[in-house]
Amino acid sequence: MALLPEPVIAALDAFATPDRRDDLRSLAAGDTDPSPDRLAALTESTDWVDMAAAHSVAPSLGDPEGLRRLLTAMGAEGRCAVLSSAGSEDDRDLGGALDSVLHQSGGALVVCRPGPLAFLITASGEHWLLSDREVPQLTGPIPVVKP
Repeated sequence: MALLPEPVIAALDAFATPDRRDDLRSLAAGDTDPSPDRLAALTESTDWVDMAAAHSVAPSLGDPEGLRRLLTAMGAEGRCAVLSSAGSEDDRDLGGALDSVLHQSGGALVVCRPGPLAFLITASGEHWLLSDREVPQLTGPIPVVKP
């Protein structure tokens, strides 16, 4: 039985590098212990992320509303799932989830519906937009840096 919400499992599968995919599927399916340390490792860095789908977001971004607008422009609905070292939650309000992860210590993964679309904030404070979609150019305080 899966211990993580389905949107999180789908995002891990969609954005993982091929060599990390089996390990992440095992964690997501509950085959291994989803301890806080293992969950924190997913948001510590981008080591597991296929960088072809990662778009660096400027570290100065601290505006949850601007980020919500960007994700909405990319097709995100108003509800999301969140993964952090504290565990995972499903069916969160997107704006509230972004506000909480931008103001917490440690990393988190906010997974938008419909996927694959996510926002990863690493433990070191890096911000990454994970998507295979084109990143729209919006006006306002949303500095997106293309790699």
